[in-house]
Amino acid sequence: MAGWVRPLAVVGVCAYPLLNHTAAVSGEPRWAALAVALVVCGLAAGWLGGIATVLLTTAALVLSLWLAGRFPGLLLYTPPIVINLVLCVFFARTLLPGREPLVRRFARIERGGQLAPDLARYTRNLTWSWAGFFALMAAISATLAVTGPLAAWSLFTNILNYLLVALFFMLEYLYRRIRYRHHPHASPWQLICRLRNYRVVPRPPGEALK
Repeated sequence: MAGWVRPLAVVGVCAYPLLNHTAAVSGEPRWAALAVALVVCGLAAGWLGGIATVLLTTAALVLSLWLAGRFPGLLLYTPPIVINLVLCVFFARTLLPGREPLVRRFARIERGGQLAPDLARYTRNLTWSWAGFFALMAAISATLAVTGPLAAWSLFTNILNYLLVALFFMLEYLYRRIRYRHHPHASPWQLICRLRNYRVVPRPPGEALK
């Protein structure tokens, strides 16, 4: 992955909730269209060539701007719910028979490929917890979209949702350091550094040969 791709992906992911919240509170859905295009650009850059990324991003921006003019509510409400559901499925699918739970896979990488039995059980349960967490976030966001005022929905979906993800991450880390203190644990920053070159989803076949 090119050196500029990761910063672009991070910028796109971080900018999305802020721009979507701006769109909601200002009543200008075109901010949400720009947010969607940034996310698409950041994600596509890691998989496609430069020209393909530009074309896909342009298509996403044009489609999003069209939705902003025709169906602004759809553009505002749908992506945040879909993001949480996709993350839920992303964790949950690794719990199927014959697959390795996602958190367990990360834990193995953190420990150089070896994982104690008690940590193996814990990381499987933690994968379930993350899947359930994102399902709950999607359910709350959908409920607020239907029943709550726009400001309340945007506050939860575009701000509190992400703060809760960070809180879950930090509380789990503290619990693990106490509950499994007989095992060494990398800091969150060390884990990110170790995982930065790890590809959770492999590239399409033949991509590695290019």
